[in-house]
Parts: sequence; C-alpha cells; structure tokens
Amino acid sequence: MRLVSLREVAIIAVLLPSAQSLPAINAQPALSRLPTDSKPRTVTLTWKASPSHVPGYNVYRKSKSETDYRKINSSLVQGLKYIDTSVESGATYHYMVRAVDAEGHESINSHEFTVVIP
Repeated sequence: MRLVSLREVAIIAVLLPSAQSLPAINAQPALSRLPTDSKPRTVTLTWKASPSHVPGYNVYRKSKSETDYRKINSSLVQGLKYIDTSVESGATYHYMVRAVDAEGHESINSHEFTVVIP
C-alpha cells in the first residue's frame, strides 16, 4: 500500500451558530463566547494542502464515547475546508483528515483536533 505524503495538517475549527460568523483566535474556537441557545451548530474545519498533488481529502470524526473514527464526508473533499453540520449541543468531537491520492490511497492521519459544542 502506498501512502500519500501528508505533512502536519493543521485543522482549525470554528463553530457557527446559525448564519453568524465568529472569528477563530490563535486557531482555537472561541467556545466560551458562543451563545448557549438552541440554534443549530456547525463546525468548520480547514487545513493546509498536502505537499503531494492529491485530488482531495477525507474527514473523519468520532465522539467522546466512540473508539473508532468514521468518515463523515459523502464524497471526496476537493478543497481545504469542510463544514460538519451534524453536531449536537453538549457533545465533544474529535476530528482528523487524510489526503487521498488518485488511486484512492489515504495518507496517515493528521493531528487530532477536539471541539466541544456548547
């Protein structure tokens, strides 16, 4: 199996209540400043491109209670951003990204990024 080279992938998560946009501070979500109402939440993940030319990326997530990651994108993410719209208030999620080459081989995992949804 050939692995795609993927340097450290920095994932930046920004929580967005409804259509409001909140700035990330030092690449960390500003969780303590978010309102705790019942509006839907999203997590926006961004990362740096793989140094190898790749057609896209797969995004994986696990909840605090899960032991294994599961792919959450239905098709290959062709850009450097993914918005997770299936998060629940009060939950903790762990994310990682893998680059995918033209033959469908995935890279090693990026660093894990943890987000707590208010």
